[in-house]
Amino acid sequence: MAISTMGLLLASSPALATEQSAPPTTVRGSVSIVLGPSFVQQMFKAGIFIYGSSSVGVAMGGNQSLSASFPLEGTSKATPTSLIQVDGETGGMDIFNGPMGTTAGLDALVVRRTGSTGFITGNVIGPFSMESDQFNETIPLFAMSSARVKTSGTGWTLTSALTVTEQGAATLNTLLRSTFFQAGARIGSLRADVNSS
Repeated sequence: MAISTMGLLLASSPALATEQSAPPTTVRGSVSIVLGPSFVQQMFKAGIFIYGSSSVGVAMGGNQSLSASFPLEGTSKATPTSLIQVDGETGGMDIFNGPMGTTAGLDALVVRRTGSTGFITGNVIGPFSMESDQFNETIPLFAMSSARVKTSGTGWTLTSALTVTEQGAATLNTLLRSTFFQAGARIGSLRADVNSS
């Protein structure tokens, strides 16, 4: 597991009907969740950390932002400008609540855009418990807004602002025994670079 240097947690026109119904194709590139400086500062104070596992990279930016980059490898797929499915086998990120010593994992992201909005869903895995077994569910974690797509050659780039969903906040707070995550909180942005050649 690659650990960032004291890295904290946390990471256009509407799509055409033909794009939405097109079958996903195998792609390369990356999906990056960038956490803004103010959100990162709040995480430091709350004792929340983020770690990259396997091929997922976590890094601090010069402006005190934090990014988690998920590579599009293996069986990662996309439908032009509207859907990206990240292969869960390429790794994920672990969210750690230092004061409580609890961890939640996130992998297999799916980015779904509809016009200027959309959602990022992911498989969330909680710590094992003898009483409740192990939490393992796919839920919508982040909501997208101001989404824009730029196409070039055989690829395209998607950017958007990100907020925490109500279900995402409730799930992460429960698993991490935290009150840090708030529904609707602006966490930063998304950037996805997709190449289908």
